[in-house]
Amino acid sequence: MNIKNCPKCKKLFSPTSGQIICPDCIKAEEEEFEKVRDYLRENRGADINVVSNETGVSTKKILRYLREGRLEVTDGMKDFLKCEKCGVSIKSGQYCRSCSEKVSKNLSSVLVNPNENNKETAKMHITRK
Repeated sequence: MNIKNCPKCKKLFSPTSGQIICPDCIKAEEEEFEKVRDYLRENRGADINVVSNETGVSTKKILRYLREGRLEVTDGMKDFLKCEKCGVSIKSGQYCRSCSEKVSKNLSSVLVNPNENNKETAKMHITRK
């Protein structure tokens, strides 16, 4: 049985399916997300700092929700969130549609033919001194 300490609350828990934090902390995180989501439903287009102040959820977590694709920035907030690969403005997530498709295509080609894409490998040799 695999048991580890939760990095947030330090309690022991048995992780299932790749959990990084304990069930209590997962529940607390979901409650924070719901606070933000509910606030935005009532106050569409609110500024991230206002949302943070009104809900008590840090701006860092709200940015994480945007990067995870759980929230979107409004149309008027151009340039707030950028694609991590090409820098174009996006509403949520980490990549724009174009870069996301390229990454997905590259991953699937590696998974389908793992050896075909690895023909170019690092060439090494021993240097003698």
